Order: sequence, then C-alpha cells, then structure tokens
Amino acid sequence: MMKNYEFSLRFDVSACQLSRDEIDDRLYEAGCDDALVRHSRVGEILIEFSREEHSALNALASAKQQILTALPQARILEAKPDYVGPTDIAKFYDVSRQRIQTIIHERQLGVHAVTCVGNTQIFRLATVIEALEQVGTVIEDDAIREAAFAALQLNRENDHYGASRHPA
Repeated sequence: MMKNYEFSLRFDVSACQLSRDEIDDRLYEAGCDDALVRHSRVGEILIEFSREEHSALNALASAKQQILTALPQARILEAKPDYVGPTDIAKFYDVSRQRIQTIIHERQLGVHAVTCVGNTQIFRLATVIEALEQVGTVIEDDAIREAAFAALQLNRENDHYGASRHPA
C-alpha cells in the first residue's frame, strides 16, 4: 500500500559549482518533481518532499539517489524529520509546546536531549515517539512515525560513512 511521506534532505552543493537554476533543473529532470528546493544558505540546499511510496525508507532512499544522480558532487548533510525541538514534536502530536515539555519532563520518559541550541532542547524524533508509545501516547499519522525512523537510519548511515571517510 502506498503512503504519502513528507520529509526533507539537506545537501552541501558547494562542490557542484552550479547556479540555483541549474540545480533546480537537474533535480527536476532526475525525478524530484515532488519536491520544493530551498536555497537558504550559500552552498546548501534543503529539498522538501511529499512522496508516495511503499515505505518511508524507500521514499528517502529513492530521493537521495535521484539527488546524487542529478548532483554527483553533492554531499548529504541531514535527513528530516530526525532532529526536532519541542515545537516540532508538538506539531506532530497536535498539542501545545508546553504540553510536550510537561510530558517529557514530568513523565520521566527517559528521553534526553541530543543537544541544545540556545535554550531549546533538540531530540531525535524516533526516540521521542518510542518513549511516548511506551506510556500509551501514539502518534496518529503513521507516515510521520515511519519517516522519523527512516530519517534516523539514513542519518546514522551518513554519520558512519562520514566518519569512515574522514578519520581523525
């Protein structure tokens, strides 16, 4: 059964040495016609997908492959939704940010922030989903759950690959 998955892939495209229009054209021609390309930082693009596929992992993997076919010198930086703050989590669960903070802190879920940006704690969405499921709070949109786990897996693979490519 096909589902619609919403996710984003962020790439370093500085080595491609192409204009924004050339990048957009190549991505479209490679099959990324179900995506919105954002050129928000110099040398980086964020590509937001809404893709129908049999699994989230297939959706992310096929999108990544299409991008690398179009832009062979590009390097993946991040798959989303993976790293999220309380506001993002609240949107996925359709509750207030304060409610999510209360759930995380008062229920003692054992979920710890991966890092903090300013005063905002950053979590892995898959970890939060698992912890909330253990206390009976299930995310209503299963496609979000699947996308979170697929993004986590892709990011872990990229972290591992990046570490092996750049030894300390």
